[in-house]
Amino acid sequence: MIEKQIHSRNRIRTALLVATIALFLFITTIFFISINYFEGIQKRISNLIELTNYKDSRYENAVNYFLEAENHFRQFSIDLQINNYKEYEKDLLSLSQITNEIIESHQRDSVQFAYDLNSLVRLDKYKVLQTKIKQLTALSTQTDTLQSRLQNTVLSSPPSTKNLTIDINKVKKSPQNKEKSIIYNIVKIQQDPVIDEEVIHTYNEEIKNFSKSNYSHFFQFRNTYESIRKSERKLLANHFTLLYSIYQTLLEINDLQLLKQKQMLQNEHQDLLRQSGKLTWQTILCLVFIFILIFIMIYYQFRNKYYEEQLIQEEQYAAKLASEKSDILAEISHEIRTPINSLIGIIDLLRRRSNIYSEKEKLFLDSAYSNISNTSRTINDILNLSKMDYTSSIELKDFDIEELAHDIYLIHKSQAEIKNIALEVIIEEDTPTIIHCDELKIRQILTNLISNGIKYTMHGKVSCYIMINELNNLYIRISDTGLGISESMQPNIFKKYFTKSDENKLSNGIGLGLYITKRLVKQLQGSITFTSKENYGSTFTIEIPIPKAKKKNKPSVTYNTLADLTGTISWLLVDDNILNILYLKQYFQSFTQVKTASNGLEALEILKNYTPDIIITDINMPIMTGDELLVYIRKLPELAKTKVIATSSDYEQIKELEKKRMLTFDNIIIKPFNEKDLVKIIIQTSAIDSSSE
Repeated sequence: MIEKQIHSRNRIRTALLVATIALFLFITTIFFISINYFEGIQKRISNLIELTNYKDSRYENAVNYFLEAENHFRQFSIDLQINNYKEYEKDLLSLSQITNEIIESHQRDSVQFAYDLNSLVRLDKYKVLQTKIKQLTALSTQTDTLQSRLQNTVLSSPPSTKNLTIDINKVKKSPQNKEKSIIYNIVKIQQDPVIDEEVIHTYNEEIKNFSKSNYSHFFQFRNTYESIRKSERKLLANHFTLLYSIYQTLLEINDLQLLKQKQMLQNEHQDLLRQSGKLTWQTILCLVFIFILIFIMIYYQFRNKYYEEQLIQEEQYAAKLASEKSDILAEISHEIRTPINSLIGIIDLLRRRSNIYSEKEKLFLDSAYSNISNTSRTINDILNLSKMDYTSSIELKDFDIEELAHDIYLIHKSQAEIKNIALEVIIEEDTPTIIHCDELKIRQILTNLISNGIKYTMHGKVSCYIMINELNNLYIRISDTGLGISESMQPNIFKKYFTKSDENKLSNGIGLGLYITKRLVKQLQGSITFTSKENYGSTFTIEIPIPKAKKKNKPSVTYNTLADLTGTISWLLVDDNILNILYLKQYFQSFTQVKTASNGLEALEILKNYTPDIIITDINMPIMTGDELLVYIRKLPELAKTKVIATSSDYEQIKELEKKRMLTFDNIIIKPFNEKDLVKIIIQTSAIDSSSE
């Protein structure tokens, strides 16, 4: 049923996705088509603007030449200056040339204008214009002839006046007495001249003859001039008539051009309206499909919301299952790790009595201790992995990294000795060892890496080097001379469930150690790197930022066993596992006041008549758990000075229970633990100094 629902949802998602993509492509296509239409509209608008402002340059030039010709001819008609007439002829020639160009252009484009009546009519008009210009040119020839006649008439020779001059000396006549007295010669008296009448008479006759000849010539010139003048007026009238006719023709051509321009404007306007109509329908179509796309998106959003609500419900259900899973895992942890921890403690206790065993028996005990420890770590890895996805809390406190490293060394020492390899833990001299960090996570990181090193090393050694570097980071380097990691495997070593295995099956891990280690380092905001060469070993380097480390003060008295403490301390041990109780009693043989209980309710009955100094209680117990027992203890004023230490394999479970109860234990000790760990916790809890001995 679920698979069918999933398939149905996948089909709906696929259909919506395909529809969305198809609509998007369709809208995009229409969009680009609309852009093309819009560009076409822009061109149409540009054409409309050009047509509105359009002027035929050749027609404008023809009009300009005509106006200049007319102007020059009018000037000529007023002052009869030959220069104006020459300019007039030049303008007529230019007008004729541009008219010929227009006619030739129309004739070249005859195919284009074959069905254009307006263009054909304009061509005829230009031909009429050309004919009239030729007529004007012919009239100009007559005008030139007339001007030549006028010039010849004006330049014809009038009667000569060369005989009309008279010599005065001939007119004067000398006196008759040619003798001159001596007195005349001396005095030179001036005498009046005597005029010759005959000479004067002859001169007057010549004047009369000249006048008659000149009058006849003038009369002839006047008649010729009047004839030429009449011809000139007629030619001028003909010129003006033809000029006016040309002007009318030009106006008709202009009207035809305006009509053509108006028709083209109407055509462009209609085409523009058609393009706009197409663009409008495309826009409407786009809007329709956009609304469909929006509807699909809204529908998809509602579907997503529906699925999101279902996911929230599933998540809540998963959280509930996870909570139940955590409870079940806690029960499994208690049921599996409790006997294993008890066995580890008992075997460790037996190993301490080395003087009663042979070398072979010691080897058996060491082997059992190593295998049970490995089994315990595997179970812890599985349980930690299941919790790591739901919590990442960090518990920061001060602890001694040197003591922690030494404890881990002691735990793994026997495992290394069994494989006949060396194990060393080196802490740089003068290094401050009191650091502020999560002790349990650092312990698990060191345990995982050292255990891995021992697991994959057949000979040689495994070394752990710890220091506080110049950046005030906790620096850990763990090296081994084992199998190493091939280059092909190196990218995968931090993946979940990845293990290095070969045909000899040298390891039996499940591939969680390095994965959990990297997660823990990341939670501490640190970094982990490695170098490895196959058959030469591996080196893992970890750097974790911490506050400034401090140097530890050496105590005046050291406590290694419970027997070193004062024997007057009273104890109450609460645990539902008989092995744990027997195991703990071995440590408290030197104390006279030690009572035990198998659950919290039984412990409360004992506390009615007994006030111990320290209570060590397990967490997961039937009838009444350790955290429930703590609630009742905190309510009893007579137990105000009693210290309560919790024991469990799950540190985070204890912290969660403390938050739930809003109460805290005086201290916590994590299973499995040995006597030294127990002494350390008791000293931290009770603040016992040397004077209490």
